[in-house]
Formats: sequence, structure tokens, C-alpha cells
Amino acid sequence: MDTEGIRLFVMAADMLNISAAGRQLGLAPAVASARLSKLENQVGADLLHRSTRKVSLSLEGKEFLPFAREILAQEDAALAALGHGSLEITGTLRFAASSTFAQLFIAPVLPEFLERYPGVHLDLKLSDTQMNLIEGAFDLALRNYA
Repeated sequence: MDTEGIRLFVMAADMLNISAAGRQLGLAPAVASARLSKLENQVGADLLHRSTRKVSLSLEGKEFLPFAREILAQEDAALAALGHGSLEITGTLRFAASSTFAQLFIAPVLPEFLERYPGVHLDLKLSDTQMNLIEGAFDLALRNYA
């Protein structure tokens, strides 16, 4: 089974957009659509319902999606075990902390963290006043409210 087709399917299912998923993988929309059709032929089921304006998961697609995610996770783990592939941590980490905590504990380790995880962008919100952590959509918050 074509793991790149599976990767495209998972991205299309997450985005509900075949063209956008294809672009993320460097594929033209027509190529992405053809690759998904090939995967559907391989599994013997329509995984996505397509119209000119909308994409949705079929019943079979909903059933296949967790297995597709597991296939990709296993592929990544196998390649990492052989020293191939990339399990590099990337993305934005939204972190809220008090200014004092940041000065004492975050600042000393920040250069090492950024060197070790160059693909991570830190969005630090430092404040000694109360803030709404839910509205801030923080991934991590360390607060000390007395």
C-alpha cells in the first residue's frame, strides 16, 4: 500500500480539502486527487465524498482513518529506529508564566532548548498579573497565584 497516498488521505481528512492537503505535500490538485483515487482503488472503498465545493469522510473513510494514522506512526517509528526519517519536534509552543519564574527558571535553559529543538517557535507570555489561560489558548502555563 502506498504510504504517501495514506499520508495524503490523512491530511485531506484533517483539512477537509484535497487541494490544500496536496499543496502541503508539494502536489498539484489533479495529482493529489489521482493519488487518492489510487488509494481508494487499493482499499476497495471510497474514503472521501467529493463535490466541487466540499469534501467529507465517507463511512469507510471514518473507519479507515485511525488505521491510516497508525500506519504512518509505525512508518515514522521504523525509519527513526534505523536513523532515517524525521521525528523532529516542530511547531509553536504557547507558554504563559510569571516574569519572576521566567527569569529564574526559563531564561537559563532557553538557549539550550532552542538549540536542541530548532523547529520549535516559542510564544512566551510573561506577566505577573492574572490572565485568562483558556482564552489565551496556551499549551503550557505555570502560574503562582497566592
